[in-house]
Amino acid sequence: MMNHTGGWMGIKIMAIDPICGMTVNEASAQHVERDGQAFCFCSELSDMTKRFWIGVAISLSSITVIGNDLRLRKMKLLKPVTALLIGMALCMPGATLSAATVEYDLTIARQAVNFTGQPVEALTINGHLPGPTLRFTEGDHAVIRVHNQMDVETSIHWHGILLPNAMDGVPFLTFPPIAPGQTFVYTFDLRQSGTYWYHSHTMLQEQRGLFGAIVIAPKDKGAFDRLRDHVVVLSDWTDEEADSVLHTLKRGSEWYSLQKGSGQSVLGAARLGMLGAYFSRELQRMPPMDLSDVTYERFLLNGAPQQSIAAKPGEKIRLRVIAGSASTFFYLQFAGGPLQVISADGLPVQSFDEQRLLIGVAETYDVIVTVPADGSYEFRATAHDGSGQASLWIGVGPRHAAPDIPYPNLYATMGGLSLKRVLAFTPGGSMGMPGNDVRAGTFDQPGMNGMDGMKKMDHGAMPQDSGKTSHVGMASAPAMEHEGHDMDGMAQEAMPMDATTKHHDKPEMVPHEKPTVPRSTWLGLLAEDVSSKAPLAVDGMSPERPGPPYEKLRALQPTSFNPDKPIREIRLTLDGDMERYVWFINNKPLSETDHIEIKRGEVVRFIMINRTMMHHPMHLHGHFFRVLNAQGEFSPLKHTVDVAPMTTTVIEFAAEEFGDWFFHCHLLYHMMSGMARVVHYQDFLPDPATAAVRQHLYHDPFHFYGQMDVLSQMAQGTLVYANTRHIISAEWQAGWHGVDDVAWEATPAYDYYLNRFASVLAGIDLEGDGGHIEKQEGVLGLRYLLPLNIASRVWMDTAGDFQFAVGKHLELTPRLSVFSEAEYDTQALWEIRAGARYMMTRHVSLIAQWHSRFGWGGGLSWQF
Repeated sequence: MMNHTGGWMGIKIMAIDPICGMTVNEASAQHVERDGQAFCFCSELSDMTKRFWIGVAISLSSITVIGNDLRLRKMKLLKPVTALLIGMALCMPGATLSAATVEYDLTIARQAVNFTGQPVEALTINGHLPGPTLRFTEGDHAVIRVHNQMDVETSIHWHGILLPNAMDGVPFLTFPPIAPGQTFVYTFDLRQSGTYWYHSHTMLQEQRGLFGAIVIAPKDKGAFDRLRDHVVVLSDWTDEEADSVLHTLKRGSEWYSLQKGSGQSVLGAARLGMLGAYFSRELQRMPPMDLSDVTYERFLLNGAPQQSIAAKPGEKIRLRVIAGSASTFFYLQFAGGPLQVISADGLPVQSFDEQRLLIGVAETYDVIVTVPADGSYEFRATAHDGSGQASLWIGVGPRHAAPDIPYPNLYATMGGLSLKRVLAFTPGGSMGMPGNDVRAGTFDQPGMNGMDGMKKMDHGAMPQDSGKTSHVGMASAPAMEHEGHDMDGMAQEAMPMDATTKHHDKPEMVPHEKPTVPRSTWLGLLAEDVSSKAPLAVDGMSPERPGPPYEKLRALQPTSFNPDKPIREIRLTLDGDMERYVWFINNKPLSETDHIEIKRGEVVRFIMINRTMMHHPMHLHGHFFRVLNAQGEFSPLKHTVDVAPMTTTVIEFAAEEFGDWFFHCHLLYHMMSGMARVVHYQDFLPDPATAAVRQHLYHDPFHFYGQMDVLSQMAQGTLVYANTRHIISAEWQAGWHGVDDVAWEATPAYDYYLNRFASVLAGIDLEGDGGHIEKQEGVLGLRYLLPLNIASRVWMDTAGDFQFAVGKHLELTPRLSVFSEAEYDTQALWEIRAGARYMMTRHVSLIAQWHSRFGWGGGLSWQF
């Protein structure tokens, strides 16, 4: 402890706790103000010790720190007696202190890091990635100065913390961003305890390292709070710049799937005996499924792939686990036994044991592990898609590894094939959840949707986004029963014997044998295919790959609301287009919407219906919400909840936190691509400075990308400049084989994107030979995705001519695809092309193509 009036961070202090005799050495410190004086403490000192030293300090003329040793000076004869009496009084049972002011300084800067053997630039907080753990006690007054030493703006959001709206840290929504070279001071009182975290909410900075942990000790400690704790911050890392990652996703490349071995192809499906599932997906116009959009070189635990801590046999350790990743869910498991789950998103729950725990992006769980004798035992966090892991070794001695987890079988489909879904006009209909059924309330109950033969429930019409107020609700609705569906059978649907998992007769048992040796890669042709991994299990339906533990989460006290409060129900569909990488709520991106309006004093219920094949961890700022599950009135409170593919999740919260609050998918690239909303309280007005920059929140940037093929007989390409709805493009081809002069055609066009299936277009069709333009006509038409993922285009030009085109590509292996296109024009009749493409690198492919006019040829394709 030291008397202190200035800032503090990065200074090591050491003291002996006179209550427990423990030596404390901590890199960060807590600041406490008492009677007009400021003091710094190591965060590990006991509350009784703090009271003792405050009493001493107030009575003495000064206390200082020399080096790392505590020294007292200028003590007069009677002052030690006075100090001892005051210290003893403060340490007596029932003695309390007024709210402490706890201060931190956080400096954000660019810094080189090396996680992969290649130095790259990261963003750090106080020189570290992740940033320092901020420790408080419930009731403290937090003062956090954030210094921006970068050349770009930044921000810090306090994830899961209840605080004034202006302190939430969302740029353009709750405050103007922190400009380069500037400092912003966050101040708020801590009304809660538990495990939380903080991160940048500016652009893609979170991916580059701007995040850290928050630990708030409760005022009244229970048995679990007296255990030794260890913070575990999980993250995902790529050396690639985050803007480049988003660009790659926007242009529709399969490169990331190849890198992590999650490619899907005709030969891979045939190898697993799952061709039926593959073409069922194609018929329903679904993209290939994956559990993460991005390939990561490293998964980090407290900024390193591995970490070790010493522990005694039999010791119980509380792990405060934070999923601070940008895109990655993790499976958590401990080699020494089950995880005892005691808290979710910072709030205590009735404890239960879990062998394998799936934690979603931005969630936190507190788990207790008991260290066995004779060795060091692995606490492992495995990426949901199986592409890597990070480890914490607990204990001393020989190492005992945690069991490996089967890889996800991405060929498995959800639900059977039906003609209704094949012929559906809209993307929602092809997923078994058309808009009319959504509006009729068919999918309002928690559980799985889009399943043929699923129990239909009519809950009456309810408007989307605008909400409906009523006094009748489903405050303790259990999970939906799925009549006519055998989930175990679904998990094994169309899977060959060598692809199934073991121990299905013992759901609680997690096998500890290593996965079998990977299958042959067919001379490398299927090296990046899912079928080359073993063993495989269906995600979320196998006991070896369980879903989130939400049904087991039970609050310690009832969480249901006063039944007399009005209830506003709002349906929110989660939609997206993986090919264009745009993500929506109710088929709209953030840029097109105003807000979700609510009123103070009511209960707000969000019915979230996921009509995609991706997980979406949805986070509401500034509130805790009930996740309606089988626990009824003891449904847990959380701030982030995963909405699994093809399911409904229902949450409800008391509208008591006045302000404008962000609500979004916490997959970073989904949020940045539109899956977000503003929850607005009626009559709330932002401060003038924030109101002046609010329009920047809805900015929808354009991205430029394209493809160019140069072959021996012709060249062709496409250039695209697009944001969510507006697509400006130019398609062109030129051929010189079999013609007298270079024959060319170009079509600059503007498309307005309607949904994943359809867009309307207007443009100019230009044709010529050499330097002569022979045709110049305006065109108006439609693009539409047909069953089997066949792209179609139809237009009519200003001369009255009609053109219709269809095209299809099919992956034979993850790298080798075949394609064909047929075009009919009432003036020029048929034009056909067909060929094959082999992806060599992220940007370059080999291509061979036959064209009905220009003949055979080969060359290179460049995608950028």
